[in-house]
Amino acid sequence: MSFSIAIILPVRQADYLVNTVLDGFLCLEKIQKELEIKVTDQYPSPFDLSTHILSEDDFVAYAKEADLILLVWGKHATNYALAERINKWDKTIFIDGSECGKDHRYNPTLLKRLATDGYQGAGGIDLVGKRCALYFKRERPYTPGIIPLPFGIESRYVAYTLDAPLVKDIDFVCIFGQDQYPIMRRYATEMLKDFCRRGGFTCETKQTDGFTFDDATKQAGRNEFSKLLARAKVGISIGGGGFDTARFWEILGNNCLLLTEKIALYEPGSKALDYQRIFQFENLVEFKEQLTIIGRLLKTNYNESNLALEYQRVLHDHTSVARVWTIIDHARTAGILK
Repeated sequence: MSFSIAIILPVRQADYLVNTVLDGFLCLEKIQKELEIKVTDQYPSPFDLSTHILSEDDFVAYAKEADLILLVWGKHATNYALAERINKWDKTIFIDGSECGKDHRYNPTLLKRLATDGYQGAGGIDLVGKRCALYFKRERPYTPGIIPLPFGIESRYVAYTLDAPLVKDIDFVCIFGQDQYPIMRRYATEMLKDFCRRGGFTCETKQTDGFTFDDATKQAGRNEFSKLLARAKVGISIGGGGFDTARFWEILGNNCLLLTEKIALYEPGSKALDYQRIFQFENLVEFKEQLTIIGRLLKTNYNESNLALEYQRVLHDHTSVARVWTIIDHARTAGILK
């Protein structure tokens, strides 16, 4: 594999899907030495991009000759102007990490509106993205021509599980950055703490040290969170402003059982997340029922070694590198990459 990729990053605004894509390409570059990646500047990256950044003029010249251009969405920060300047839409791919925000994903009327090109609110279909040769999207709707690309398991998520595995001595980890949207997060946390008190289980629910929404790189507090998940038997995920959340993939990446709000990350009927370790719920009644089932399993039949084979399949299918291969494979199928 030998080709060059130019990535138009958001300006001064980090995004989780951007970081998943960056991590995937940086990891793949170490394996595929003939892969070359160049990026724009002014992106607050948690990764070292110093050898990949070009000035704007140099980037434009590089992108015009590159095999593939990625235009990556960022909240109020997508660099549409640079894509227009390059003007190579036949080899430009749009990566859309947007979400409808707050509790809006529970609104069926809004979800229908999101599926129309005329809706230009948060989480809607990007009109510039539709001009691109391919359109990947983190969230529903997946209208014809739009390809699902959720977050993935980044290399930094698994540092305490793969390199030097920690003992899984915590039963449940349930930590959210905020618990207002949706309010289910707050109620689920309280229900879990009560369940653990009555059942004799251990749980961690306090935000990790250093966490802040103001962190430009979206890295603050994550090392400690990853360390907790590496020690956890069960992780709990509830979507926030979107269906997808980094927490979902951090839990899977740390070889935990996953108790999650009902999955809505792929097309209906998809088997992409068909794993025995995943337990789903739609409401707090079902959440409590699943807690009872998992609690019984932890006391009678939990064995970390039994999860090992499936864990390898999880890593094969859902690392950030797997996400990048999804992009590359579709680009090849579409004839953009030869």
